[in-house]
Amino acid sequence: MSYLQALSVFCAVAEEGSFTAAAKRLGLTQPTVSFHIDNLEKNFGCPLFMRTAKGVELTVYGQTLYENSRRVNAILEEAQNQIKALVAGTSGHIPVGASTIPGEYILPGLTAAFLRHHPGVKVSITTGDSQTILTAYFSGHFPIAVVGAKPDDPTAQPLWQDELVLVVHPALLAEIHLPDLAALANLPLILRKAPSGSRHTLLAALTASGIDVERLKVSLEVTGNAALKQAVLHKAGAGFLSRWAVQAEVATGRLAILPVPGLRITRTFYGLCNPALMPAAVSLYWQTLVNSAGMQVGSMPE
Repeated sequence: MSYLQALSVFCAVAEEGSFTAAAKRLGLTQPTVSFHIDNLEKNFGCPLFMRTAKGVELTVYGQTLYENSRRVNAILEEAQNQIKALVAGTSGHIPVGASTIPGEYILPGLTAAFLRHHPGVKVSITTGDSQTILTAYFSGHFPIAVVGAKPDDPTAQPLWQDELVLVVHPALLAEIHLPDLAALANLPLILRKAPSGSRHTLLAALTASGIDVERLKVSLEVTGNAALKQAVLHKAGAGFLSRWAVQAEVATGRLAILPVPGLRITRTFYGLCNPALMPAAVSLYWQTLVNSAGMQVGSMPE
């Protein structure tokens, strides 16, 4: 006997006041209804109904069971509705792990566009360095991860391109002379602290171009892009930052991009999605990211 089915039959009898009427309502035979009620009474060890001239009425024991059964049914109905919403993708929680640049400058805009079409969904974005995010992703903390270091996973999907550009305060442009790449060693630089993905990309590119990174004139090291940008804005030196991170300041003239002869540093942001942790809402969000692949700086969807 299904206990939930027996409770459903019990509630129908209580509400109809008749075994026959309950059987008709549920599409069951009267003996089947009687069978469920008999089993419930045996289980609880007390009578749940008393017979009257008009049918049946709840005993004090039956009344207690009925009140609790209604709460159980309400909880089950709510659970059913919530599960239907999850299956349909109209509700759900999407935890996303992202390295700093996509987490702060790309995903917020894409997420805002996604939520306009899926208002019942909640998205939470956690930012960190690429390695920390990847470790958390592979440990099952995030169903989706977006990072600036290529993951050692064949399912990683390239999403967007990035370029690290050298930016300075416009007031310092007249003081800086970069006739060639070697002159970069004489420029006061602000760098991200390790284990930043952008720092790794920058130093690897400089090394590949023949620059001895140990001889760079590093005046300041900071833990995040926001701090690096603020330091440049306050004329502490020049710094390499993502085009995504400086597009607003460059557009308004608060920062200037300083071309470096013979140097162009690009990288790709990669996305990962765990199919085992993909309710419909997660799948829809992931598809939003995939559809935006190749999006350029300044082309955020409305």
